[in-house]
Order: sequence, then structure tokens, then C-alpha cells
Amino acid sequence: MKLPETVSTPRAPAPTGPFAQARRAGNLLFISGQRGIDPATGKPAGPSVEARARQAMENLKAIAEAAGGSMESFVSTAVYVTDMKAHRPAINKLYEEYFGPHLPARTLVEVSALSQDDIVEIEAVVLLPGE
Repeated sequence: MKLPETVSTPRAPAPTGPFAQARRAGNLLFISGQRGIDPATGKPAGPSVEARARQAMENLKAIAEAAGGSMESFVSTAVYVTDMKAHRPAINKLYEEYFGPHLPARTLVEVSALSQDDIVEIEAVVLLPGE
């Protein structure tokens, strides 16, 4: 049995706590929740959910690509937002843009708070090419 390995890339923000950007176990990649943080500045991509969710998607994409995956290989995501009514339309639009016909399974949950008072966070499971 091969032990899980850590996957990281400078194209996504460094973790802000004791966790990895992602862990690969066999052909599955488990990506930690990505917020709308620009890896170049370490700051939120903008004030709007559109800007932050777009950056979160770019971060997810960068991590998946670093492990050999693509947007087409996303299996499942969990999206956390602080205002379902206000943020769901923007999330839906970005999912159609980023995933096209290859939509992953998704859970969208409203939460009372996110790290550093953020408004959106997305975690994912990606199927990677076989070894």
C-alpha cells in the first residue's frame, strides 16, 4: 500500500494553518477548502463573491493541474457560502463556466462564518490519471 502524498503548488495560496493544499491517495486528490485568496498577494481577490469565487476556482484548478488533473476530472465539490440567497447565482454561473458539461457532484451549504471573515470556500475531490 502506497501512503498518501502531499501535493502543493505556488500557483495557489499557501495554507494558513496546519493542513496541506491537497493530499493524493492513489488516483484521488483531496483538495483543502480554497478561498478567494490571490496567491501572488496573499489577499482576497476582491470584495465581491464573483471575484472571490473565481479566484477560489483558479486555486482549485492550479492544485488539480499540479497533480496531473484537470477541470474535467473533478468528481465532487463542497461549497460553503455565508449568504446562500445572494451568492448561489454567482456560484452557479462560475460552475457552468469552469466545468462546462463536466459538472462534478456538488454540495452548497450556507454557514455563519468562514476563516478570516471570508464569504466563500470550495473543497474538492479530483480523479487523477492512473499510475
